[in-house]
Amino acid sequence: MPLSNNDDNQLLSKTMHRIVLIVLAFAIFLLVACGRTTDASVPPPSLEPVAVPSLTNESIPSPTNLSITLAPADTSAPPTDLPTSPEPQPATPSPTMILDPADASDLSLNPAGVVLYPVPVIYAGDKVTFQLLPHVPDRIQVRDVTAVILVDGEQVASGPLDRRNWNGQAEGVYEWAWDTTGLSGDYQIEVILDPYDAIQAGDEDPSNNAVTITATVMIPTGQAARDAAATWQTMETNCCVIHAVSGTAAERDLSTLAPLLDSAVRQAASRLSVEPSQKLHVYFIDRIVGQGGFAGTDIVVSYVDRNYAGGNIYELLVHEAAHVLDQQFAPRRISFLAEGLAVWVSGGHYKLEDLTKRSAALVALGQYIPLTAIINDFYPVQHEIGYLEAAGFVTYLIERGGWSTFKEFYSDVSAADGPTLADAVDVNLQRYYGASLAQIEAEWLTFLKKTSPDQAAVDDLRTTIRYYDVARRYQEIYDPTAHYLSAWLPHPTQVREFGNPADLTRRPTEEINVTLELMLISANAAMQHADYARANVILDSVSNILDNGGAIIDPMATSYLGIVRAAAEYRYELHKVDVMGKTAQATATQPPTNRLTNLVMEMRGQNWVILSH
Repeated sequence: MPLSNNDDNQLLSKTMHRIVLIVLAFAIFLLVACGRTTDASVPPPSLEPVAVPSLTNESIPSPTNLSITLAPADTSAPPTDLPTSPEPQPATPSPTMILDPADASDLSLNPAGVVLYPVPVIYAGDKVTFQLLPHVPDRIQVRDVTAVILVDGEQVASGPLDRRNWNGQAEGVYEWAWDTTGLSGDYQIEVILDPYDAIQAGDEDPSNNAVTITATVMIPTGQAARDAAATWQTMETNCCVIHAVSGTAAERDLSTLAPLLDSAVRQAASRLSVEPSQKLHVYFIDRIVGQGGFAGTDIVVSYVDRNYAGGNIYELLVHEAAHVLDQQFAPRRISFLAEGLAVWVSGGHYKLEDLTKRSAALVALGQYIPLTAIINDFYPVQHEIGYLEAAGFVTYLIERGGWSTFKEFYSDVSAADGPTLADAVDVNLQRYYGASLAQIEAEWLTFLKKTSPDQAAVDDLRTTIRYYDVARRYQEIYDPTAHYLSAWLPHPTQVREFGNPADLTRRPTEEINVTLELMLISANAAMQHADYARANVILDSVSNILDNGGAIIDPMATSYLGIVRAAAEYRYELHKVDVMGKTAQATATQPPTNRLTNLVMEMRGQNWVILSH
């Protein structure tokens, strides 16, 4: 069909638009060609995320302990968009959000898709990592999209995007690309996608491929200066080489953590019937990222004083050790089985628990997910449900055929065995168990329905699922770079050699963060004591705050906020609070030391006061 005059004019306009953009991009390239560049085309090493066990362990005289979930490096990275001639906008990271552009069929970037690390503040001397989260239509391969990053007109990084994260969000990470040593003040960050207009189909509007934001580099003072001067500390034990950053909770508690880690590795090795081929490298980091811990060739565990993610440190360490050790006999194992086995080795997910009764409670709650669906797309599934269901299924297989049969089955299953992961599991179940996935699933469900869980088990699981749903909502709004589906989780050895300790320690500590984290910790403590009614009342209060833009209105939340403010007057950083009407007991540190102190507080009139400390 011939083009109309209107169509002809639109085509000519679009062609001229592309020509102008190409000329501008080439001009920028010539301008910055003499500047320093960072090749970000090589994706970070793949690390496998793992589950988090439960809250503080009674044997450890430390505060709350948490693990970190490190995401495996997929094959796509985060892109960033800078408008071609925008007003600079402050960076507002929101990595867990899949950005919803006006035209979902068009490649684009907006300011919320550009995240700078360390978060939430950049201090002079930091080596800044850029995480880009652009919208890339499905018809475009993520690694076909190239990004260029400039600081005040000087190119600091370039290269293709890396992958799609567990949210399905395209992502590109450009690690330690901008050295801020000797800098301070405001800097203009420009990010341009597809700068040479190589992509035609799917990028009909190149004008939305660029974003400009303003980044402020601060001069570190006080605690920030002490944190900036932090260094890596190392201790060697029978099983492991332990790494921690100076001045953190982990460094303070190394003498307690070391024997606990030795015991955890022994348990993992014993249950897996394998001896470690070498010492494990274990990194204890001072911030919460994602769900708890991650393990690839090394182990990373989040160990913080204010642990709003819950989980017993011992079960966490066993879980992570299992992920390293099982690679000695099953290097190709798939995620669903790997996570299920690690929970089985630990004896529970967040704490010691009967995995069969826990699975029966899952069915009783109507939260069971068909195995084909969960095997094929494991990590996006609600975390507690996914890990528990995987552990329950592994437990059933081990009890059905014994450990030796399961170990052979587990070692043989790989993604190459079928068109989907569920097909791969099905083929190997028939080989080792003489039944298909559908047949064994039906057997297992029949067994679980006959295993009547008691009401406490059902209440515990229901509250656990709700707790972590609320905690993740908190992350999305107030600690977004910690969310497990899209957090940047760098290889710890690379951080130690090339990056900043702050990449694994710095985190948001505003009044709202401290208040909500203390409330989540209190809810988790109530849940651990089987006081599900109290846990849910606290979660109601937290949810109300999240639903209302951070407004703290109800009496419970007001009490927590008052306690936070009273402690801050004396420079105390609170890590745990137990509120009992008009009295409260708290655990805190007071910089510049990180020695734990117990506080007794009381409400007098409308204000909270410290009675003893």
